[in-house]
Amino acid sequence: MVEEVFRMELKGDELHRRIGGGIPAGTIMLLEGDRGTGKSIFAQRLLYGFLMNGYRVSYVSSQYTTVEYIRQMFSLGYDVVPFLIRKKLVFVSLYPLLTGVSEKKKFLSRLLGEPRLWETDIIIIDSFSALLSREQDLDAVRNFLMYIKKLASLDKVIILTSNTEEIDRESLFLLEEAATMLVRLQVKVFGGDLKNSAIIVKYNNAKGVFQKIIPFRVEPKVGLVVEIAAVV
Repeated sequence: MVEEVFRMELKGDELHRRIGGGIPAGTIMLLEGDRGTGKSIFAQRLLYGFLMNGYRVSYVSSQYTTVEYIRQMFSLGYDVVPFLIRKKLVFVSLYPLLTGVSEKKKFLSRLLGEPRLWETDIIIIDSFSALLSREQDLDAVRNFLMYIKKLASLDKVIILTSNTEEIDRESLFLLEEAATMLVRLQVKVFGGDLKNSAIIVKYNNAKGVFQKIIPFRVEPKVGLVVEIAAVV
C-alpha cells in the first residue's frame, strides 16, 4: 500500500501537527537558511520522526563522520543506533571526501552511483549546498534535480538542506523551483533572546492545516521543541 503522507510524529512533540500531519508522498523539501539557523537540527528531527514511524531513511552528511553523527543525534535524545543495526537508516558520510577539497569535483554523479541510497522511503541530503559549491557543471545540477523529481514521483520524499551563503543565486533559484515544499529557517532577536523559526514559504499538496511560521528551540536530550508563541 502506497503511503499518501509520511508521518513523523513523536510523543509530546508538536512539529508533526504544526506541519500539517506529515509530509506528503512525492514531496521535494528544501530547508534553506544562513549558517546557524538550525537546518541540520530540523532535518535530524524529521529523520528521527520518520524512523520512529516505521520508514526507511537515507541520510547523506557533508559535516559528520558516522561516529560523530551518532553522538550528535544521541545528544539530542535521538538514538539512531538501533535503526542503523536493523538497516532502517542508511547513513552516508561525505565528510572525508569534502574535507580539504578546493578543486571542483563531480560529487553529484557519485551520489547517483550509490543505488542503496535511493532505495529507501525518504532521502535527506545535508547539506546539498556543500555539494553544489564544489560542482563545476550547472547542467549536472539540472540533471540531478531532474533525477530526484522522477524519484519523488515514485511516492518518495526528498529533503535537501541549503546554506544560502554557500551557493550562487542561479543554483539557489534552481533548487527553489524544483522544491514542492520550501522552508526558510532564520534566527531573530526576540525579547532579548535569539529565537529560531521555520517559515513555510511554499507547500504544495499539503494534506492538512499547517502553521506558516513555526518557532522552535533546541534542548539537550530533548531535541527540537516547538515554541507556543510565533516569532515575527
